[in-house]
Amino acid sequence: MMIRHPEVVRHRACVVAAALLLSFSLASSAAAQILVTAAWDPNADGSTVGYMVSIGTRPGTTTHTIDAGPATTSVVPLQPGAVYYISVRGYNAQRQTGPPSVEAAVDLASSPGAPQGLQASVAGAVASLAWAPPDEGFATRYLLSVGTAPGADNLLSEYALGNVTSVSGPLPTGTYYARVQAGNVVGIGPTTPEVMFRVGASIGPPATPSNLSAAWSNTIVTLSWAPSSGATSYALEVGSASGASNIGVLNVGNVTSFSAPVPAGTFYVRVRGVNAGGTSAPSNQLVLQPAPVVVPGPPRNLTSSGSGATVTLRWTAPSSGGAPTGYVVEVGSASGQTDIGVFSVGAVTTLTTTAPPGTYYVRVRAANGSGAGAASNTIVVRR
Repeated sequence: MMIRHPEVVRHRACVVAAALLLSFSLASSAAAQILVTAAWDPNADGSTVGYMVSIGTRPGTTTHTIDAGPATTSVVPLQPGAVYYISVRGYNAQRQTGPPSVEAAVDLASSPGAPQGLQASVAGAVASLAWAPPDEGFATRYLLSVGTAPGADNLLSEYALGNVTSVSGPLPTGTYYARVQAGNVVGIGPTTPEVMFRVGASIGPPATPSNLSAAWSNTIVTLSWAPSSGATSYALEVGSASGASNIGVLNVGNVTSFSAPVPAGTFYVRVRGVNAGGTSAPSNQLVLQPAPVVVPGPPRNLTSSGSGATVTLRWTAPSSGGAPTGYVVEVGSASGQTDIGVFSVGAVTTLTTTAPPGTYYVRVRAANGSGAGAASNTIVVRR
């Protein structure tokens, strides 16, 4: 919906945790690697001089690191066939590192999802198709199917286009039906919703969509509307003022509902029908004002078990506050301290790890987009 903001969890430490990863872009390399560019927000603590990027194939683990220096982007070469978990730590001039950011998952083990927002336009005898990358997985190529009847591919069948998000060309007079799929080294994903367009025939814009409504689940909104006659896709307009679309216009395909997380603020939303003949008038307008995300309460019933160097921590999700999206384990050499480490472990309530001989004071905090909540009970782990 193009009104999504990153959720950032900050922790108290001598070096503040690097921000949640904001974005990825990728390219294929000659060595059959995927080059993922990770980007994050800079720290504002005044002591951070550089960032260390950690990469693992399981949540909370690190198989290798990259020293990004003072930059807030880093190119990460990854081999296809696994899901990678990437986080960032800030470090100061003494090379002391702070706690890690929330992990971001990069799925290179699955084929990509369907491309988003496929739309068609016609200028004279030239037809153009455009789309956005899939929301799930990474695409390195796209495939186009075109037919002269719904669902048909008698003109083009999974025609390889390369890593592009638009294509155009002349066509004879007629009615056409097009779909696009995304592919990568793992496989080919599902098709987009089909779009219909006409070349060489006069067609007017569709009727106006009606009954735009919103249903909320925490900060996720689901927009629904009645279909408009003649529409082959729909465009959502989002603005910061009534009638504006300065935040974004998103073609959602030939659907009559759409869900997305909405950050704090006030947003004005409308929907229009789209076809090869143009765009309809806007539907009724909605004003979206999500309730603020509440910090989670403290996790409950933190316990430990295990023998030798192995330690298994278990806890129960908070019974108060907002819903957690992950947990942070704090470990110190004395009660209330975090001098041994602060570890982001993802959305789990059981953690098994190893520890050298010593005495450890351990707490757990739940976190979400508004920050980390109060600590659980403190337990003493001796090894």
